[in-house]
Amino acid sequence: MLSDDDRRELLERIEPLAAAFARAGHRFFLVGGLVRDALLGHGLTGDIDITTDAIPDRITELAAGWADTVWDQGKRFGTIGARRGSTTVEITTHRAESYDSSSRKPHVRFSDDVATDLSRRDFTVNAMAIELPGWALLDPFDGLTDLADGVLRTPSPPEGLFADDPLRMLRAARFSAQLSLIAAPELVAAVRSSRPRLAIVSRERIEAELTKLLALPQPSAGVRFLDGTGLLGDLLPPWRHADAAVPAAALDDVAQLGDPVALRWAILLGPVCDEAAATRCLSSLRCDTTTRKKVTAILRASRAVEATAASASAHDAAWRTAARRLIADYEPELNAATASLAAWGHELREPFTARLAELRAAEGTGLRRLPIDGHRVMELLGTSGPAVGDALEWLRTQQIEHGPLDAEQARTLLVAWHQDQERSKR
Repeated sequence: MLSDDDRRELLERIEPLAAAFARAGHRFFLVGGLVRDALLGHGLTGDIDITTDAIPDRITELAAGWADTVWDQGKRFGTIGARRGSTTVEITTHRAESYDSSSRKPHVRFSDDVATDLSRRDFTVNAMAIELPGWALLDPFDGLTDLADGVLRTPSPPEGLFADDPLRMLRAARFSAQLSLIAAPELVAAVRSSRPRLAIVSRERIEAELTKLLALPQPSAGVRFLDGTGLLGDLLPPWRHADAAVPAAALDDVAQLGDPVALRWAILLGPVCDEAAATRCLSSLRCDTTTRKKVTAILRASRAVEATAASASAHDAAWRTAARRLIADYEPELNAATASLAAWGHELREPFTARLAELRAAEGTGLRRLPIDGHRVMELLGTSGPAVGDALEWLRTQQIEHGPLDAEQARTLLVAWHQDQERSKR
């Protein structure tokens, strides 16, 4: 059951609300991820979800006596939201819902039976409830046993649950990774046979679920689930007939490198996509523009790093110029690019990585910027328009060939270069 600390915190936050429902003769159950995570010893996570036998209008009346704010946008689905101070709750009438074959939006029927409500939930580990007051655990589908045994099962036949709401198949991938659960064989079989039902789910909902998976500390088990059931090829078509192995294990090793979601997308797409194909995949999933740009930048940098590593000896001047250009063009993505290459099995040789790291430490900051800007160029050279851009590009080339310049060095070089340009025109 919940720890004493969790109980005390919950009572501080919602005891008056639970008492109001009890006085009115209604049952009041904590449900959802909060119950699951608290039973796992993870503390109180996320919003507080409640189910009750009270109908929505009665919920609104009872919550109004406790909350600072009450909202009813979800009323037609039986859900009333309320907030008191920093505590947010969603209170939903017990439901017994059904779906039609063309939509994942339920036809809601209210119920007075909490067990019926729990039976419609996605997995047994999410189909547990704690009744207040009294703290009695209701676990009709042995979710607590499944948590202990590391098994992911559904509280009713999975084919029906996935037909009703196909997004649950992607949630199965996420929970297998998030909770270290192994999907039951019948669940895996149902996903394989139910894959076409994903067509009724919006691309935005699919992208949101995949992002939640890739944002986990260790998403590899979920990606293996997607691959093993065929979902990965459905969602990312270049994987359907790919010869490469999905680099799932590498996804767990990059949580500390910049934006882990963008990097994990790059690791997943890189073996089967160039930048253009990756952009098409992410666009089809309605990924946001920022993520798409980050992924393509990582892929572009990865190709550049690999080409530079193969182009010349790490001890000659040509290599140093190529490495400086790599730093100037791709410094923000270099760590992610190196991680991507390693994930794809393209390990870089130690002399290259050591010298590149040394050059980045010594010159990286200077190579990423010019010591003077366009306004200063106009003052120095008495020019404007495209000529300013030409001067800045020439100065950038000097830094790549010779190393970072300070403002005085840049001024001297630019003035001399400009004088040569003028003499050549005469």
